[in-house]
Amino acid sequence: MPTNNRLQGLINALNLNPRSFAIELGYEQATTIYNIIKRQSTPSRSTLDKICNRFPQVNREWLLTGLGTMFNTPTASSEDLTVTAKQVLDTVLPMIPPPELAENVNKTMMKVERFLSQFEQTKKDIEDIHEKITSIEFLEALKLIKAKKKEKNGNGKTNGVH
Repeated sequence: MPTNNRLQGLINALNLNPRSFAIELGYEQATTIYNIIKRQSTPSRSTLDKICNRFPQVNREWLLTGLGTMFNTPTASSEDLTVTAKQVLDTVLPMIPPPELAENVNKTMMKVERFLSQFEQTKKDIEDIHEKITSIEFLEALKLIKAKKKEKNGNGKTNGVH
């Protein structure tokens, strides 16, 4: 595949058009890019540098010769992974509470649960007492009403003349 086709394929893969690609590279106009694509010319070293500096994922060898893949494939060495794992551990380990703290939290949670259970029972007891007091007050009010009626009627007899 000629260079111009590879460049056009790269522009498409980056979801750009020749003009926006040229602007990304720092060109004011797209003339250089259009010349490579339309005239099938080879990009200058300067243009290749601009492409690879702006898009470091682009495989320079592929762009020049067609060998390899369009984009570089990232590689990670075992040292990189070890450093990454160490960084993760250094970040996560300080967040893990010591075992004695976890044990204290569990004990505290059990105390809170017992308190809540006792609170619920006390609340029910208070509601029962309130209900009984209300019933007693109601009965006492009825007694007073009956007593007032009797008093008004004179022990159940009328006071007036018939």
